[in-house]
This record gives sequence, structure tokens and C-alpha cells, in this order.
Amino acid sequence: MEGPVVRPSIEDVLPVSASTLGGLLAKEANLFIKRETSLTLNKNETLADILKRAQFSSNDLYQIAEIVSQKINVRKLGIGMNFIFGFDDYNHPVALKINQSEKLDYFIFKNELGSWKGLQAIRPIDAEFIHASGIINATLYEAAVAADVPLSALDNFMRVMGFSVDFQRQLQEGDEFELVYKKTTDRITGETLSVGDVHYVGMVLSGKPIGYYRHKNNSGSIGWYDKNGKSAVRTLMRTPVNGARLSSSYGMRKHPISGYNKLHKGVDFAVPTGTPVLAAGSGRIEIAGWNGNYGRYIRIRHNNTYQTAYAHLSGIAKGVYGGAQVDQGQIIGFVGSTGRSTGPHLHYEILVNRRQVNPMTINLPTGKNLPEIEYDKFQKTVKNVENYIEKNNVKSYAGTSLN
Repeated sequence: MEGPVVRPSIEDVLPVSASTLGGLLAKEANLFIKRETSLTLNKNETLADILKRAQFSSNDLYQIAEIVSQKINVRKLGIGMNFIFGFDDYNHPVALKINQSEKLDYFIFKNELGSWKGLQAIRPIDAEFIHASGIINATLYEAAVAADVPLSALDNFMRVMGFSVDFQRQLQEGDEFELVYKKTTDRITGETLSVGDVHYVGMVLSGKPIGYYRHKNNSGSIGWYDKNGKSAVRTLMRTPVNGARLSSSYGMRKHPISGYNKLHKGVDFAVPTGTPVLAAGSGRIEIAGWNGNYGRYIRIRHNNTYQTAYAHLSGIAKGVYGGAQVDQGQIIGFVGSTGRSTGPHLHYEILVNRRQVNPMTINLPTGKNLPEIEYDKFQKTVKNVENYIEKNNVKSYAGTSLN
């Protein structure tokens, strides 16, 4: 009795794309292209419009549209989308190439019988780890820019490290940082497609190393853990806005408008108007709207103990309203200066049992640590990062022990 047949992977079935129409079609369809030209889709143009510009006949338009629509939503073609057209010895259009996705190209061509056919091909993508590190002499941002860290990778770095590190108060000159992120490149064009998926973040703060590794859990969710499997995540973020400067601390202060001494029941972060504000933790929106001197205001209940509040917003994000569920790190609003305010800033509060506490000093519980059943799999994740750093002979500042 034979066992089940394993379905072949897409890489084993489809041909590999090429930089030219002729390069692929001569090999796969015995079709030889004399000339190629490239056109981009203009505003308000349809597939039929760009095909007409390439001199396809009316009969060809219908057949090609039928084939293209099998793989691509022709109603959602983007402005600037590139089409490559191929012509035969008589200058008749006989083929076109469309970028179907980051991983696939779609070739449409006229075969020897005069019928139009479609052919998918895998777009060759190179993926590699990139290590970036540096010493902080002024700000983390400036050090990251000097190390050529992409802004999207830096944003991920700050989101993970932001649970453990107060970037405004803890960073000192001489502290160090590093991260390992994945970069994907189109082998045909050499174009960088993405610099997402940070896999490791680390810092040395006053001589103390901190490092966390990205791990895909068995459930499919993404977690961040130190080498021992302790979660990087806290119940709440201390700084729910990136690039902020702490402009006013929790405690007694002279109110900037009334002039009276009064307890300031939160912290103020000075950032430009429009800067995204993140949900400090997952929970349900209790209030999202105007709230007197607070201006535009959001309050989230995270559990029976914790609430967070965000005030003076310029706007509230779409889908954020009373009763809505939000996830930690989700954009919920935008910094502003509404209500009783002297300039753009975020007023942020953490409430414990409905009473405001100091967000900068409260001892917040961590998230769920790595399940024991996943420990061996996680150690492979750690080893992959360490092997990359060791193989590339780069200095590891923070959390990877290579000795």
C-alpha cells in the first residue's frame, strides 16, 4: 500500500523568471521576441487602455483580459504599475509581462496556434540577515542613522526594547545597541524589496547587556524572549509614542496655564503634531472623544486592574471608538494640542484600580514567558542568529555570547 503523495512545492513546478520577456519565453514557449518596451499605468487607465497604447488589437484585448483576470484583480491595478511588452519581427505585440506579486511574475503570450496563454514564473528573491550596531554618543536615532539602520527596522527595535528601556531617562553616552534584521532583494533588478522582520535586538545600558530574540510560537503568534525564554513584553508600554522627549514628569508642578501648583497625574511627551500614538497594551476602549480640558481623549481598560489614558490628541484613528477592542502597539490616535494645552504633546496616564500612578516608576508585570515545550525550538532560533554574527565576524555588543 502506497503512502500519501506529497504535493510538490511551487518552486519545483514553476520556472524561474528572467529580466526580459525573450529570455524566458524562448526557453519555455519557443517564442522569440524581436523587441521589448516598457509602459507604466497612468491615472484612470485600465488594462484595456494600456494594451491599446501598446497596439494590441480589439480581439487580443478581450482574450488577454480573460487570462490576466485569472491571476490578477484587473480592477485594482495600481498607478505606475509596470508592463513589459514584446513584439515579433513584424512589430506585432505578441507577449507581455506583469509583476503579479513580490514572488511571482505573470507572462501572457501568443502561442504558435495564435492563442493567448498565461505562464507564472517565480521571481528570484535573495534573503539575508543584516547586522547593525553602534555606540550612542548623542541619541539612539542619530546612532542608528550613522549605522545605516532602516527606519522601519529602528521602529521595530524601539517597540520591542521600549518595554524594558526608558529611552528618555536611561540612555547614557557610551551605551551600545545592535539588531539583526532580514533584507530581501530582487535578484533581477537588484532592488531592495523589504527590510522587515527584525530577528534580534540588544543593548548595553551602563555596562548591563539586554537582548531579545524574535520567535514564532507554535500557535503562529510572534513573541520576543531573552535567552532564557523570559518575555520582553510588559503588560503596558511606558512610552506609547516613538521619538518622544519627556517634557513634564508625574508629580507636583506649577500648571503652565493656571499658574497654580497642582499634582500632574501623568507624564507629558513632547512630539510633533500628527505623531502616531500607540495602544500601551491590549484592551477595550472605554472613552474615545472630547473630554473637557483633556481635549480629544482615549481611555483603554486592559484588565480589572489597569487602564491607560491619552490626552490632547489631534485626531483619533479609524476604528477606535467606545467598546472597540485594540491590540498592544496598534495606532489609536495622533499627537496634538487640543483642550487645555500650550503646545503639541501627548499626556499619558496609567491608572491602577482607577487611580493615576507614575508611568515611569510603576513595576509592570511581564507578558507570558516562552512555553517549556517550545524551548528547544527557540534555542535553534537563538543559535541561528549567533551563527550569523559569528560567521560574519561582526562585533556583538549586547546579548549574544560568543565566548
